[in-house]
Amino acid sequence: MSARARLAGRQEEVLAALLRGDVPPGFAPASAAGTALTTRVLHRKRSDAVLRIAPELDLLPAWRDRFHGWAATHPAAGCAHDDLAAFAAWLPQAHPDAADWLRLHAVHDGRRRAAVVTIAGRRALVLGLGSRTWHLTRRPRAGLSEGAAP
Repeated sequence: MSARARLAGRQEEVLAALLRGDVPPGFAPASAAGTALTTRVLHRKRSDAVLRIAPELDLLPAWRDRFHGWAATHPAAGCAHDDLAAFAAWLPQAHPDAADWLRLHAVHDGRRRAAVVTIAGRRALVLGLGSRTWHLTRRPRAGLSEGAAP
């Protein structure tokens, strides 16, 4: 095995350990704090890439924490689109409260044309036509507080 192949193998081993949140083999156990920070930075970079292709993730409460928890046990196996698909498939089993967001994501992703969801405590009708998505909510009537009967 060439020196280049050994180096590539070692780099892969170190990166895999860091992504799992483990201290890489051959590193001092005292470097655990640095390892945790490096893991967080790598997961943040990965989650930023997913957010660029699915900005509706910002509407999922605590989505970064959920994503980082998922990423710790799911090594990157492709691009951000693969991560998004795998994360969305994992979400219902781990977080049943994410059902509204999954319906919203299906509209943004083009798999549904419409969905009624709760966003930030308000019901919204989300419509998707072509590459455009609209979030329609009802405004409270003037003079009435929200939730009061007319």
